[in-house]
Amino acid sequence: MQSTAAGPGLHRTLYRRFGEDAQLADRLGYAAVWIGEHRVWYDGWCPAPLHALAYVAGLTERIHLGTAMYLVPQHDAAGAARTLAQLDEISGGRLELGAGLGYRDPEFDALGLRRDRRGKLMDANLDAIEAAWAGADGEQPPTKRPAPLIWMGGMAPQAIARAARRGYGLLLPQTLSLDEVRRIVESYREQGGAAPIGMLREIWVGEGGERHARRVSLHLTEEAGSWWAMKDSFGFAAPEQIAKQVARGVSGIATGGADAVAERL
Repeated sequence: MQSTAAGPGLHRTLYRRFGEDAQLADRLGYAAVWIGEHRVWYDGWCPAPLHALAYVAGLTERIHLGTAMYLVPQHDAAGAARTLAQLDEISGGRLELGAGLGYRDPEFDALGLRRDRRGKLMDANLDAIEAAWAGADGEQPPTKRPAPLIWMGGMAPQAIARAARRGYGLLLPQTLSLDEVRRIVESYREQGGAAPIGMLREIWVGEGGERHARRVSLHLTEEAGSWWAMKDSFGFAAPEQIAKQVARGVSGIATGGADAVAERL
């Protein structure tokens, strides 16, 4: 669903291809299809993931529909709650909400929001979503009982505590080492977290693993250079930091035959 400055695509074509991919995944028995959210930048992420998932809901029968991530602080809480509940309704209870804070300054600037208040916005919006899903103010609760699973994105202590406190699952980034994952899981469980834990992973089954790794390396270099390493200056001015982050991401790729990938996971 990305239409980048380097590789632009027609939106109707991107939607059609996403729908075809989702139908194939549905037929093959995959558990879920996920889509991310970003806006106002040249890397061209889909700025409206719920529209794309609603389209896919009408093309599929059983596959779950997830956001990784839906940037909760960047949305009107009441409108988001209604839209999410409607998506869950039309899909027959297949929604899984991955909730993220968002980290890109231009996104918050474009929406007239303060990035330094994103934590407070997150909690306020999640409160409103939970209340609407419980039927507050005459809202129609979601189809699924209990309400759709919410996955809290991130690895910061605040994200772990928020997930445990609210009974959400955790959805972790792909750059973590095994020891880091163990520490996060232990912290989550110690704080009473009992929901599922998931993790993003780059996977390539079959031949072509080295080519895929190169593509991932290029993508992570762009992402780390334009965002992750960007503090008070342009991120590409910190090549050593970028190289370390890219190496972490590439080291976590699982490639090879099905058995080898399964063992790695």
